[in-house]
Amino acid sequence: MLRITAKQQLMREIVDILSVLTNEAKLVWGEKGLGVSVVDGSHVALLSATIADECFETYEVEPVEIGLDLGRMRDLLSLAGPSDLVEIDYDDAIGTINVRVGEVLMTLRGIDTSTMDTPNQPGLEFKSKATIDSEKLSRALRAAKFVSGEVDLSMDKNQMSVSVTVEAGEGVNVKFESGELSELTCPSATHSTYSLNYLGDLTKRLAGGLTNEVSLEFEEKYPLRMTWISNDGGARWTYFLAPRIVND
Repeated sequence: MLRITAKQQLMREIVDILSVLTNEAKLVWGEKGLGVSVVDGSHVALLSATIADECFETYEVEPVEIGLDLGRMRDLLSLAGPSDLVEIDYDDAIGTINVRVGEVLMTLRGIDTSTMDTPNQPGLEFKSKATIDSEKLSRALRAAKFVSGEVDLSMDKNQMSVSVTVEAGEGVNVKFESGELSELTCPSATHSTYSLNYLGDLTKRLAGGLTNEVSLEFEEKYPLRMTWISNDGGARWTYFLAPRIVND
């Protein structure tokens, strides 16, 4: 059994960010909140989140899993006004999801969760970490995408850099000195390369006011781990992206 009410901004956040990687998601509703983990089709990126029950306006849940078509939900949320609430009612005995936005009631068929994996986060330890303003990071990555589909991230004890170098002398280099970062821990210089196809779309969404800061952890030939919080700390997100490794 599930009966919840949420502000449309919260539901848009959940659906829009998950949609960066997938069209379907298994939402695990527990007594204390929502948990979800998804991967893209190529298993290059993984995104997980926990949304505490206090983020919702009302929350009446007996633990249940729901397979959701994110595209259908996104279409419905496009009808919501700024002050509208989203009501979701689910009975696992029937298997249908009733979603109300304003005067519109849509009934969705839940996706069979037995066919959907729950990916596990990699158990990695990072020595380096930088916490940066989300808008600044998004702007640097958008600039990098003007000239390449890949971006080099580097870090030392004094700064973090976002850069791209391509043929014909074109390139982008954005440096953030330690004073511009909320946090910078880097005992030895490190760098790695990642795909902008996965990274740029995500940070563009984060820069829209969802979170003020994003933490990045990476090392050479290691996945990138990005973490951020939203909804006054009630929502916690973790994103992993595999590195682009070029053999010499």
